[in-house]
Amino acid sequence: MNYNILSYFLYLPLICLIMIKIGWLFYLNGELFLMRIFKNKIYLVKSTNNLLLLGYYLTNIGYAILTISSWDKVNSFLEAINSVASNLGFIILLLSVLHYNNIFWLNFLNKNNILNL
Repeated sequence: MNYNILSYFLYLPLICLIMIKIGWLFYLNGELFLMRIFKNKIYLVKSTNNLLLLGYYLTNIGYAILTISSWDKVNSFLEAINSVASNLGFIILLLSVLHYNNIFWLNFLNKNNILNL
């Protein structure tokens, strides 16, 4: 049995589910956050929120493709589960760092009046 294919069949639906669910939550809840930063200028809020969602999806898709293309040979079911878990865990940590980085910079720019909107 080819355990790499099993790993891919486990990894792809899980990463898609995580990507869509979390992206949609960021999109819905981020609008309120952006409304405060952009002083209720809805055109800026909508376009910025859409750009953040697009960047989020592109980052996820790119990482998922890179992960699959560089996946090591898996020789057992236990290794397949371990590979899927470590790859999912890494992308979740990476995306959380990117998310908090975005929040930090938006707050920083807003507090220092760099975003004179």
